[in-house]
Order: sequence, then structure tokens, then C-alpha cells
Amino acid sequence: MKEKIDSLKGDQMSIKKHHVKSKLAVVYQLIHTPGVADYIPETELLNKSSLQRMIQKYEKVYLKPDRGRKSKGVIRVERLKGNRFKIRYGSLQKYADKKDIWKKTDRLTKGKRYIVQQAIESVTKDRRHFDLRCHLVRIQGQWKVGGICGRLGEPGSIVTTYHSGGTPTPLNTLLTRHLNYSGRKKENMIRRLKECAIQAVHHVSKMYPNLKEFAVDMGIDPKRRIWIYEVNIEPLIRANFKKLPDKTVYRKIKKVRKIAR
Repeated sequence: MKEKIDSLKGDQMSIKKHHVKSKLAVVYQLIHTPGVADYIPETELLNKSSLQRMIQKYEKVYLKPDRGRKSKGVIRVERLKGNRFKIRYGSLQKYADKKDIWKKTDRLTKGKRYIVQQAIESVTKDRRHFDLRCHLVRIQGQWKVGGICGRLGEPGSIVTTYHSGGTPTPLNTLLTRHLNYSGRKKENMIRRLKECAIQAVHHVSKMYPNLKEFAVDMGIDPKRRIWIYEVNIEPLIRANFKKLPDKTVYRKIKKVRKIAR
């Protein structure tokens, strides 16, 4: 925990000056919140030294635009044997060694403000990447979960969003068919996901008191540990819940939106 907090202290001033939609600003809020901080992958502002630290500490890291949406511009860096690295960017795949990894990634980020984040192994039994989108709405001052859906990435893809070829998937289908959860374990996981998302949004909403809905993107690792990738402050439901075969959850969210306050 202390290590995570220390890694972000150097960026505190720049966060205060930066746009309020900054991913790093939200991470900074959550990393200082007891009960939530342990759900947050280690995250830093991307620069040459932070990239070098993170790729030595973790086998895989993600580079994400600080204010990006729909997984656009996401890069994955994977450490291989002999201090070699594989860089994935969309369908592009490059290799680099330690001395030129920064030059190659900096060229891909094109000088834009990025974060570097510990990669979480959130994959199905057939090794497809997945995450979960949890939509929350404030009703009479209390944060309520409007719905949760899974998102399955295409085989071999590093991203899961619909705009990048991912498939919105009913939560029950994801947990039972793709993760082999039994009835009791499935219900327990759903409860934990909701509690985690509500707790995170309760604190993030203090930064945006006028907003009445958020979406939390989450992962589950092989040890069934829950992780929060990011909290979205302008959540859309068309490319997630509306794409589900059954529109029940989509209609529910649309309904509760009308009474949000």
C-alpha cells in the first residue's frame, strides 16, 4: 500500500492542475481511500523512469491515454526472456530491448499524456481477456448498481470494448460458462463486485458532486481477486448493455436514470 501511495506523490501537483477527467486524478483519489486502495493496480504517470520501473517489476503493463475512451490508444508491454520486450498496439506488434523500449513506446504515444498500469491477468478458461462494466446511479443520495455486464475480447486481443471487437456478455454467462463459477461462488462474486463498485464510486463522486452516474471497469484475476481498472465519469450504455442479447438490464438502467438525483 505505502509503495503505491509513494509512487503517486510526485504527481500530486500536476494532477491538481490537470483536467478533472484525468484517469490519474481518479486513481490518486482511490489509492488514498482505505478499503478501496487494495483493488487498484499500481499506476503511475508514464515517463521514461516510470516505464523502466514498472516493466522490471511486472511481467506485463498497460499504457493508456490519461483521458482516453473506448480503449483507443492502449498499448501492452510484455517482458520476455533476456530483457527483451513485446509491444502490442492494436494489430501492431513490435519487439524491443531494455535500452530502446522507451524510444519505441514514446513514438507510439506521440507525446500525449499517458499512464502506465500494472497488467492484471483477467482471462477466461480459454484465455480470452475480459472485464466487467458496472453502471451505478445515485438515487435519493444513495449509490445503486443499475447493472453489470461482462465484456469478452476477441481471441488474441488485448482490449475488450465493443468498439475494438469485444462482445458484451451477460454477467451470469461470463461467470458460469466462461469462468466455471458454481451457483454459490457466482452469487458471492456478484455481491463482492457490487460492494466494491459502490465503495469506489462513493469516494470518486466527491470529486464530481454534480454527477449522478458513473461506470466502474473491473477485472477478476485467477485467484478471484477483484481489481478496479478505472471509474468512468461519462458512462455510455449503448455499446455495452444495449448490445446484450437480453435488453432487461439496459431497460432497467434507462429507467433508473430518470429518477437519478
